[in-house]
Amino acid sequence: MEADLYQGQLFMPDHDFIKLPRKVVTLWRIDTAITAIVITIAAAGALGLLMPWWLGWDWRWALLALLIPLQAAWTWFRLEARWRFTGYRLDDEEVLVRHGLLDRSLETFPYGRIQMVEISSGFWARRLGLAHVSISIGVREHAEIGPVSTDEAVRLRSELTNLTRQKAVEL
Repeated sequence: MEADLYQGQLFMPDHDFIKLPRKVVTLWRIDTAITAIVITIAAAGALGLLMPWWLGWDWRWALLALLIPLQAAWTWFRLEARWRFTGYRLDDEEVLVRHGLLDRSLETFPYGRIQMVEISSGFWARRLGLAHVSISIGVREHAEIGPVSTDEAVRLRSELTNLTRQKAVEL
């Protein structure tokens, strides 16, 4: 039964994939809380200011604004499981990026086709010492590893750049 759940070994939580640092859950929770606060304030303001007068104001309309924090709470508790199934692996010929909780995905990027490796870090990620490593193999094909620690991001960028140079496809 467990093999069916994880589709063989491909989506096992710890199957040869490097996990993201534990601080990632904190970063995701900060993002979730900020988004929920902003959207709740906007929804409450819209309900308060734009409510048609013919419907009449009633406290029950304010309950609509509570749907957003409830969604945020649901997301908040799912983040731990999302972290568990997110990771990456550098193989001999390609980089693999795995993510997803219910809809799982595994992206594979051959080193010879990688065109760009970029490091970026937002406000809260910098405060937690985290950075994202973006891999691009074209205009529409890209993946993001991370967030990972800034030292790991620099190491990954260097290693991916070197592997890309070694395996570059001649056009």
